[in-house]
Amino acid sequence: MFPEVTTGPAEPAWSPDGRWIAFSMQGDIWKVPAEGGEAVALTQGPAYYFEPDWSPDGRSIAMTMDTDGNLDIGVVPSDGGPVRRLTDDAGADLEPVWDRDGDSILFVSSRNRGFDILRVAVVDSAVTPVAVGQGDQIQPAVSPDGATLAFVAPVRNRLGTGGIWTRPIAGGDPTLVHYEESEYRMRPRWTPDGQALVYGSDESGSNNIALVSAKGGNPLVVTPDPDGEFSPAVSPDGTRVAFMSNHGGPMTLYTAAMPGGPRPSWTRVTITSRRMRTPSGRLRVQVLGPDDAPMPARVTVTASDGRSYAPDEGFARVASVTETHYFHTTGESDVLVPAGPVTITAVRGTEFNAASTTVDVSGSSPASAVLRLTRLVDMPARGWHSGDTHAHDLHQGRFGLSHQWLFEQSLAEDLHVTNVLIHMDGTRLMGRWQDLTGEPIRESTRTHLLQFAQEFRGSLGHIGLLGVNQFKMPLVGGAPNTPYSQVASDLPYIEDAGRQGGIAGFMHPYLNRSDTPSGWAGSLIPVDVALGKGDFYDVNSVYSDELASAEMYYRLLNCGFRLAATGGTDNFPDVWRDPPPGTARTYAKVAGPLSVPAWLAAIEAGRTFSTNAPLVLLTVNGQDPGAVIPQGGNLEVRADVVSVAPFERLEIIANGEIVRTVRASAPGTSAVFAGRVSLPEGGWVAARVVGGPHPYVGDSYVFAQSSPVYVEHNGQRWVSSADATFLGEVVDAIKVRALRGTWRTDREREAFEKELDAAREVYSGLALKK
Repeated sequence: MFPEVTTGPAEPAWSPDGRWIAFSMQGDIWKVPAEGGEAVALTQGPAYYFEPDWSPDGRSIAMTMDTDGNLDIGVVPSDGGPVRRLTDDAGADLEPVWDRDGDSILFVSSRNRGFDILRVAVVDSAVTPVAVGQGDQIQPAVSPDGATLAFVAPVRNRLGTGGIWTRPIAGGDPTLVHYEESEYRMRPRWTPDGQALVYGSDESGSNNIALVSAKGGNPLVVTPDPDGEFSPAVSPDGTRVAFMSNHGGPMTLYTAAMPGGPRPSWTRVTITSRRMRTPSGRLRVQVLGPDDAPMPARVTVTASDGRSYAPDEGFARVASVTETHYFHTTGESDVLVPAGPVTITAVRGTEFNAASTTVDVSGSSPASAVLRLTRLVDMPARGWHSGDTHAHDLHQGRFGLSHQWLFEQSLAEDLHVTNVLIHMDGTRLMGRWQDLTGEPIRESTRTHLLQFAQEFRGSLGHIGLLGVNQFKMPLVGGAPNTPYSQVASDLPYIEDAGRQGGIAGFMHPYLNRSDTPSGWAGSLIPVDVALGKGDFYDVNSVYSDELASAEMYYRLLNCGFRLAATGGTDNFPDVWRDPPPGTARTYAKVAGPLSVPAWLAAIEAGRTFSTNAPLVLLTVNGQDPGAVIPQGGNLEVRADVVSVAPFERLEIIANGEIVRTVRASAPGTSAVFAGRVSLPEGGWVAARVVGGPHPYVGDSYVFAQSSPVYVEHNGQRWVSSADATFLGEVVDAIKVRALRGTWRTDREREAFEKELDAAREVYSGLALKK
């Protein structure tokens, strides 16, 4: 929903006389002649500017502005100049549109928790409500006569962002014009005669521009195309529609004669040159590896105005946790930046030292920056290969993502195995059905493999099915307002992965910890594991909390279960505000040459650690994680840690307790523990690393977790009766939560209840062990 920094034109808006089209690009507001030509910047840093809308008299442009991470509404003269900030609130203010009197601007704000439509007076910045209420009211559009407001808001008992509604702008009951399962991309705009609305539609499986009568009815697709078109705006005379297309990857600006047609009928609005408001110059960035050859990497370019910039044909992105802007390079990139000192930083995964340099850029001649990446450690040489158990492909983003673009992201992050999970969000497929083949994509290399897999998204947790070549249907469970609204068991999905020769595990386990069993009842993980199902557990994940997930992981291990610690990012690679793949990654020790089956087999054997930066190598009595030591006693434990990002401490965990702590050595990127840990009755030993946030890390804080080395005692697994008792109570809480809904049949409810009871019986039995 939030506006994005794009490398191509975004959010086009026609001038009232039809001569110009304003748009946002590279953090500024620009205007270009409607037939193409030189683009003129109207704004300049250090703020970022988005979502332009021309005033009725053509003299000003309203826009969203990002100042120090806060979104507000501002105005700028349509010929460029100083920006006047109209709102200044801790909430997010965005999506401005002018009222027809030119005296006020309607906008969307989160200042009252949910998103509402408010009005700000241009003269004194006074803010008043326009459309508020339950759910989010977003994407306002004022009719040509100023009497009617169109907007997007929820539709009762329907999925998605909502439908298009209209109502008198002065107040009154809204009327639903059109509904489809939308994802923040409808952005309706009126035709000049006030008879219809253009909007972004996802009904055909790709985002198209569609036209619907303001009174409702069947919509007409204006841009029938397999790629994505967004943000339509109709010319003042009603003869043309401007929009963005991502068919080449970055955004491209087009116009088409109303009522539209296929791509050959579109006209590209060509930008022949660009005139920034401040002197600017070209910067050539080269990232070289240890062999002096171009090396793919993640790059941040910070210019003299304090903003970050990306190549014209690149994909500008930002990691929200630290507001670190970045793009991926294949090794060489060309960037237009304001003149002055420019700082460039390159990062490549977790095995290379980051590199940074500062160069001066002038407008007279291009400047060059060369960054050489050196190895921190060569993990594949030791048999350890990094991968991501939980990456994604198409996920409602607006960048035109091809297999090549997707693979280049993984290559720049030095991911040796990337598992891209196809899934459904509501009833929308996130990915392509035909991509699930059970084989790496053709872009893969001997050292870097990308293969599609499946994610089952249930209402009580998500399951990753890796190494499969057929979908287990349905892809969702517990999805309201669908035929699959009741709670679904994970077991058929986990078992199906095994039947196909793959493995299955638990995605982004827990977002919060709790002292009560009911606080852990949002996931079926304790049920599945008790019934002997599940091969891995994503301790590291962007959309969960590592320490909370680790707490449950330790409780499961304390009940004698054996489960590999893994990392899966859950990133959306076509969305600009998202971390890169490999932000959370799994290192698996592979026996023999690298392949997807060999890597998955290493996970199944427990030879793993999860991480977002630190590399932690643990041995117990000389044995790697996943090994079983037959007898307890005094154990020789060694853990070595190096990290591209600083961390605070290395901790040795035994049977769920921190038994040793080692502070990181200066400058905070290494630590070693070598000593004895006593486990006379057996159990398990693992290592973890904890630190704070860092720009190199796309998650909330630095963290790594090894799988354990297991220790038996007289042939028996050690069990904590206290943890077994607690997990039994968690199952009780899950049962209360899961069975209170409506079920299609008594038989299905009874079958699910039987699974819960079987898991409860397991924990009851374990709790009796001494």
